[in-house]
Amino acid sequence: MKGSTILILMFTLILLIVASGAVYIVPEGQQAIVTQFGKLVKDRTKAGLYFKIPLAQDVHMLEKRLLPWDGDPQDMPTKDKRRIGIDVWARWRIVDPRKFFTAVGTENNGQQRLDERVDSAARAVVANYNLIEVVRSTNQKLQYESEELENDWALRREQIFTGREKMEKELKVIASEGLMETFGMELVDVHIKRINYVPSVREKVYERMRSERMRIAKLYESEAKEERNRILGQTRKELDEIEGDMQQRSAEIRGEADAQVIRITAAAFGKSPEFYEFLRRLEAYKNTLTGKTRLVLSTKNAFLQQFHGTTDKSAE
Repeated sequence: MKGSTILILMFTLILLIVASGAVYIVPEGQQAIVTQFGKLVKDRTKAGLYFKIPLAQDVHMLEKRLLPWDGDPQDMPTKDKRRIGIDVWARWRIVDPRKFFTAVGTENNGQQRLDERVDSAARAVVANYNLIEVVRSTNQKLQYESEELENDWALRREQIFTGREKMEKELKVIASEGLMETFGMELVDVHIKRINYVPSVREKVYERMRSERMRIAKLYESEAKEERNRILGQTRKELDEIEGDMQQRSAEIRGEADAQVIRITAAAFGKSPEFYEFLRRLEAYKNTLTGKTRLVLSTKNAFLQQFHGTTDKSAE
């Protein structure tokens, strides 16, 4: 009895193992390829529960959604002999799992196929256009830091006829050629992620930019000095005019004051001639008599009589 129980358990276990190997699930967003002894027998493109022959058949899952592709930056020349570095990215998907599995096998191999195609297509497209076409999409006027830069750009007269947007579409067409028919892959989108000069050219560009900025800085400095001198000259001129007006006005006020003093003095002296005479004598004494002055006067001298309080009119 014990031996039969063990046999039943072993048989049940074997059935479970076989049953688990006969069922597989295709998740949403994926698709499956079923092979039998290495040979492709069927594909499953819809999500769900499916059965297969245990041990004889194998299931290979493939992505059904968009897959990213990001290539390495590549150095390439433009039509106008500018050497630049181009970094391209793309989105692709597996649309024919049977053809893809037969021709490519895995998603990593699919990425490698795109490496070859997209890089070569990018070289072919970029070589047919000038750098300005690769960088810009329209002829819309740009904002420049200085008038000199704007004039320099106007002299070049570089016009955009294709532009970056159309170039990317052209790149996609070239890279997609035969991709569906040969590998069962679809290139959904291709874009240029980054454009830059190669290091050797980049250093020259930076040096030119530095010299250009220095030239513009010196121009601004020269204009600033000229403006400063103009402002200082104008200020000095205004100050001189103010000082001249001030001196003229001061002289006029001083003259008017002196004239008024003379008028007041004349009016005062006209009302009292004796007082005016007295003031004249006091002024004369003040100017004549000092600490070491010695005078010899007669008794009838008017100058001496003033000190005695008498004045002889005949002595004058």
